[in-house]
Amino acid sequence: MKSYVEKYFKTIKDSYKDSNYCIKKKQINYDSFFDDLLNETREVQKNNGRIFFIGNGASASFANHMALDWSKNGNILALSLSDSSFLTALSNDYSYESAFVEFLKINKVNSSDIVVTISSSGNSGNIVRVLDYCNEFDIITVGLSGLKNNNESVKKAGYSIYVPKKTYGIVECVHQIFLHLWLDKFMKIEDWSRESFQDMNSSTFNL
Repeated sequence: MKSYVEKYFKTIKDSYKDSNYCIKKKQINYDSFFDDLLNETREVQKNNGRIFFIGNGASASFANHMALDWSKNGNILALSLSDSSFLTALSNDYSYESAFVEFLKINKVNSSDIVVTISSSGNSGNIVRVLDYCNEFDIITVGLSGLKNNNESVKKAGYSIYVPKKTYGIVECVHQIFLHLWLDKFMKIEDWSRESFQDMNSSTFNL
């Protein structure tokens, strides 16, 4: 009988091949999905666009992490709403469900940018509003979601990755892998084909 740890590892491993990858509601394989997304990302870089990462709770921490990594290492300015004063002011003056949209408006999000929503359920009200707003103004969206397959992020995101698992822990783990895969592929980082270790210290920088 497999142990709890073995089952957990297997569930995470199975999640990658079981996930649904869609562009404009058309399901495709993961290689084509990330190739297409990278082409869009290169256009963002060429046009001096930005990547906005949006999430609640644990997904907010992933948003902060990826905003840092894209800005510092990916050479594309990336932002997330991580300042508590900013977030609480927007939530208080508008509403929590509108705060992320107002953040995008303040930063003048436009069609040269990409907006990434990270939501395990895919149904958080403020996430759905972001997707609606971006769709209204033809802004590229990437929506990571999980749990139920009829969630609003699957329906509304231009690029959708849906993880068909039932628990937040698994979905969140898999979302982090997808986010880093996107960045590492963009930067052509290949752990499996290198001999040296990455070093992020400014004096010995080695991607």
